[in-house]
Amino acid sequence: MRSASTDARGSLVKLFPSISVETVNELEERGLLQIAEGQWRLGDKNNGSTRRLDNRKWRRADNSGDAWHKLIGLDDVVQNDRRRVIFVIEGSKDALTAAELARRFGVLAQVGIICALGSGYRPIAAELEQLRGRSVLLIGDNDAAGMHTTQIVSGALETAAIDHEIWDWSDWPHKDLHDFVAAIDAGKQQFGPRNCTFFSSPLPSNHSTVQQFNRSTTQPVNGSTTQTFGLSEEEKLEIVHPFIVTNLGTGNFMSFQLARAIKHRKLSIPDIDEIVRVWFAKSRLFLPPDADETESLQTFYRQLKRVRFTASGLEAACERARTGKVPFIAARAGDMNIARLAALCRELQREASARPFICPVNVVQEFLGLRWPTQANYLLHVLEEEGVIECADRGLPNRRGQKGKSTLWYYRLPMDEAQP
Repeated sequence: MRSASTDARGSLVKLFPSISVETVNELEERGLLQIAEGQWRLGDKNNGSTRRLDNRKWRRADNSGDAWHKLIGLDDVVQNDRRRVIFVIEGSKDALTAAELARRFGVLAQVGIICALGSGYRPIAAELEQLRGRSVLLIGDNDAAGMHTTQIVSGALETAAIDHEIWDWSDWPHKDLHDFVAAIDAGKQQFGPRNCTFFSSPLPSNHSTVQQFNRSTTQPVNGSTTQTFGLSEEEKLEIVHPFIVTNLGTGNFMSFQLARAIKHRKLSIPDIDEIVRVWFAKSRLFLPPDADETESLQTFYRQLKRVRFTASGLEAACERARTGKVPFIAARAGDMNIARLAALCRELQREASARPFICPVNVVQEFLGLRWPTQANYLLHVLEEEGVIECADRGLPNRRGQKGKSTLWYYRLPMDEAQP
């Protein structure tokens, strides 16, 4: 492929003052940017979009229909095995800006740039599969359409088990990445306090107007900073991954499940703080607009105190209930659902020791193989009526603006009468 003329390249840099010649050269060498007299194209053999260099509104697309949004840059990522990828949902100027941002962090040579050419993009499973094993930063526009598509793509990446984080616009008013970096260069904007762990390398120059993202990897000690965390980034991501929020309205539930998952680990305060930081950053798009990381951390510590059983403890309790002798309940003799549920409650009480236990409806439903949660609720009601369990604190359902709580129970039959 022929390189652009000096005049044509200069016209592009003049059109986009935030984009450096170094970034232009790198994208040209990758075959992702072609510049000719009067026009420029972001594209590869897969797809592309050509625009004018005089900034007049004109565009010629390589493809049409469903093929219009096939990912530009994916071949470069795969052929050169780039382990980190910036996934730009929007158009070509934002893809250029993403590459420029990577250059300013000194990582462009290692980072792949892929572009979907707009919020009309819908994930193609065969393309996303090629991102498996890579770390992806997903960037959409900061408007309703952009956030909607970002949610869709994030959900597809999550389903495909692809490690990714989402560019968090919550601190910034800019509509797109190009406007954001332009504001930085104009001295009107600096990076805000939200975390973005994708950019891990320091900036190459202290004279750059771009500030490195705060990775929150140190804690102040008498005015100094020291490295205090015992978990690597990979370990934190592995812990957090199953509990990342991918559906609106599930933040408290997933946070509590994360608390349950780590309760048995006996982690230090700095490790817990870091785990919640990573969880919050990964979940940010699907949390309420006014969600605050500090408040989420405080809530998390309250949830840790509320954990009545850990995931491993629940699994052990279910296994004992499945294999142990079931209690005899005379009024319900022969009803195996009731007997097996009583055995589960007994083992959950054993896990809770002297404290009351919780027996979530979804756990009962799965344990007994029931069709509906209402059936599980009914069986718990029967056990209470028969005096097998006693309510210590009646729960409340989730309501708009009010978080629910689980019912607390005591098991009232002898604990040792049905031991195997």
